[in-house]
Amino acid sequence: MTYATQEKQTVSTEFNGWSNRETWLANLWLTNDEGSYRFLMEAIASQKAAWQSAEWLKMCLQEQLNGEIDTPCLWQDLLQQAFDSIDWIEVVEANTEEVR
Repeated sequence: MTYATQEKQTVSTEFNGWSNRETWLANLWLTNDEGSYRFLMEAIASQKAAWQSAEWLKMCLQEQLNGEIDTPCLWQDLLQQAFDSIDWIEVVEANTEEVR
């Protein structure tokens, strides 16, 4: 395999300045309506460190996801894969300035 071939196979995962599309979408939805935004701000305000806020947010939303589709299926696997791709610390840090 030549360098030119390898270079073509390299795919950028960045999306609109975010680490990936899943992280961008999570932030978009969490800041899109008042209820979701309050939930995000609660996650940020209730913890001392960004990683703690990120873990709390991820845990709460994981429980919600598990409740939405509780039967193993293709859709659950696809949603879980996308969910696991989200950089929760990036979401928290992008919104931290408004709280602290």
